Amino acid sequence: MEIKAIHDAAVSELINDDDSDSLVAAHRLLLEVLFAYGAAYSAITERLLADADAAELARAEGAEVAEQSRLAVLAGVSHELGNPLMIVKVNVASIRKFLEERGNWPEDLNQREADVSFAVERMMILREELLAASRNEQRELDVVPQPLHHTLRRVVRWGRLSADEKAIQITEDCAADLPYVLADEGALQSIFTNLLSNAVRYTGRGGSIEVRAWHEPPNLLIAFTDSGIGISEEDQLRIYERFFRTEEGKNAVVFGIGLGLAITRDLVSSMGGTITVESQLGSGSTFTVALPAADLSTVLD
Repeated sequence: MEIKAIHDAAVSELINDDDSDSLVAAHRLLLEVLFAYGAAYSAITERLLADADAAELARAEGAEVAEQSRLAVLAGVSHELGNPLMIVKVNVASIRKFLEERGNWPEDLNQREADVSFAVERMMILREELLAASRNEQRELDVVPQPLHHTLRRVVRWGRLSADEKAIQITEDCAADLPYVLADEGALQSIFTNLLSNAVRYTGRGGSIEVRAWHEPPNLLIAFTDSGIGISEEDQLRIYERFFRTEEGKNAVVFGIGLGLAITRDLVSSMGGTITVESQLGSGSTFTVALPAADLSTVLD
């Protein structure tokens, strides 16, 4: 309801019926608010989960009870995310429709609207994954041929929003003519955003991240290389466990619940792929995802 209140205030205070410039300005303002809200939502979500998780675990005794407490927290927080996300999604759609009907949709708002929509879409998918994780399940996937470069470039653009705040340079090497990949679009988005957000999170100010995709038949490979804190050989054996976080990771980033890599591995595996890591403590990490390439004739048919 907070987003709706901002929208109503903008419309009532800035817009006159005959003033199209004020109309555009007010909706541009709202899009900026929605964009910031959506882009920051994953961090807010993790903080909520981490706080609730800590409270539950303080009351839990034993590994099995602690596991059940974590799952209960996931379910509760996931349900809470539903309403605010839907408000953002509906507001963005109504803004576009409102302005397009009046011929007042400026071209420069297209990318902003796309950024907001992507952030909201990302959060909706995350909510589904958290709900599935709370039930020890995995959401149903629709594995079909997908253009890899389109999703990867959207994710990189999204990742740069957080990277710029830390002066981290992200470089991308993904040719548009790569074969299609056999994948679920939402799962592909989750895999890439999880790996890129981890790279940004655990890379220090002024560091660098390289995102690279190439064809190595029968697979497409996507690698995320960062100059961050790295992972010890011992911890590399556990990083895909649910709720596991390395001590170095906890020191670098206080909040977090240790689910991202577990979800990523499960999604990759469900689509017939593999994920590997090469890392040294203090010397950065490279996570490489291999997914089956689609038969081009299948796509053309």
